[in-house]
Amino acid sequence: MPFIEEVLGHWPEALEEILALPVRWNPERFAFWLRQDLPFVEALYRYQVELLREAPQAHRAPLLHALVATVEELDWLLAQGADPQGEVHPVRREYIALLEEMALLPYPYRLVLFYFMNRLFLEAWSAHVAEGGPWQELSEHWSAPEFQAVLFDLEVMAQGLASGLDPGLLRDYLGRILEMEKRTWSLLL
Repeated sequence: MPFIEEVLGHWPEALEEILALPVRWNPERFAFWLRQDLPFVEALYRYQVELLREAPQAHRAPLLHALVATVEELDWLLAQGADPQGEVHPVRREYIALLEEMALLPYPYRLVLFYFMNRLFLEAWSAHVAEGGPWQELSEHWSAPEFQAVLFDLEVMAQGLASGLDPGLLRDYLGRILEMEKRTWSLLL
């Protein structure tokens, strides 16, 4: 079993909890969620800039594509009326603090955790988001072949780095990421 799958395998209940949340999609709730997504995506952008800055040459192109996708998401969120000066929900502040803490780890850990965040978010998005609605454009963004290729590249890079990392440390951070994802998706309950 690949190392990434082994680490993910320690948290099947946590992932299932996220996927089973009774999310209620309506325009008002979704607009609130989007407004709260902007500060997190901005923090994720900064996290990615530092990843790209330290990346070995072989990792730069995939990380650059991931960064472009994040910039496009920020543009989309702003076009939806998200306010960069708006109040940040405590759940989002905690997730941003976790990102900032993870940014202090060595590059290989940060890359593997970045892959985990993307994979977990996309699994949850696929489980919760129906076709149509005000989120359709964002769904198309995440399901586009270009972004799926970026996710595949991130997985390959993470697999290449993971075997030399402390599995306990990765499991700890993955557990914390899962908890933050659950709390973030719970904003839609």
